Amino acid sequence: MRLYQGNAKELVGKKIDCNRRIGGYYPMKVIEINGIPYVKDAVGVCMPIPEKETDFNCVYFDFIVN
Repeated sequence: MRLYQGNAKELVGKKIDCNRRIGGYYPMKVIEINGIPYVKDAVGVCMPIPEKETDFNCVYFDFIVN
């Protein structure tokens, strides 16, 4: 699955993870700052979430950690 602004609103406050962790610092937490969703990786770096699922910099995830 891909994380984009359409499905990020329902994942705010939850962590996402991958079965094969390639190209990212997982688990990542979905947060919201001033109404805009961001993803925060395991190191603490916040990144904006793209608007569409087809955008280049979408974050991939396999399951949600509660």
